[in-house]
Amino acid sequence: MTAGFQLWQLTPDRAEEWRAIRMEALRTAPEAFGSSFDDWDGRPLEDFAQRLTSCEMWAAGPAPGHPQAVASWEADISPAEPDLGWVMSVYVAPGARGRGLGDAIFARLMERAALAGMTRMGLHVGQHNAPAQALYSRAGFVPTGGPPMLNERGNWEIEMRRMLRPALRHRLRALCA
Repeated sequence: MTAGFQLWQLTPDRAEEWRAIRMEALRTAPEAFGSSFDDWDGRPLEDFAQRLTSCEMWAAGPAPGHPQAVASWEADISPAEPDLGWVMSVYVAPGARGRGLGDAIFARLMERAALAGMTRMGLHVGQHNAPAQALYSRAGFVPTGGPPMLNERGNWEIEMRRMLRPALRHRLRALCA
């Protein structure tokens, strides 16, 4: 437990939790995501479970089963950069903002990505989404300086990245090789 909330991983058996917070996110912050509420509304629970098999999704809230914040990371999105993981599906419910949930999830994501061998992480964020950019900056992300990109929904985004300290076991393995 951390500062009045807990962190837990959303696995396929927790798809109902993911569906509830994902639909809330798409309803309350539609400009922040590449998908829309209509893209996911009415989909079967199996579609939400399937999404949880392709990424490592973490939640924070008062107790498992009651997520107030979520974020995921994935590998293998950039085949030319196998050591680059991507952060996706970040959302902190408006009533839970400013309590450290997003910061705690990001710390966990970075730790887990480093353990999986990632040396860098990237994400895309709305060009004018200052609160999200502040969260990402606190987590060590910096804008890459590239031109803004127009996402599939017609919103301008910037790319941010951060370096990770490789997990000790990976550094030791490299030294001993």
